[in-house]
Amino acid sequence: MSIDFTGVTLPFSAADLLKSGVGLLTVVGPFVLLAIAFPMLTKLVGAIKSAFSKGKAA
Repeated sequence: MSIDFTGVTLPFSAADLLKSGVGLLTVVGPFVLLAIAFPMLTKLVGAIKSAFSKGKAA
């Protein structure tokens, strides 16, 4: 059992789909990076503070 797609045409091509995907990433990408950066920044600052406080105790 197979489906016959002989008369079917799509209103967009693969290049159009790729362009719209890249366009969406250029809009959403910076916000995703900011959402990842804030938790990583707090962990990095905590690690740096911990390293300096351990150095003073020794």
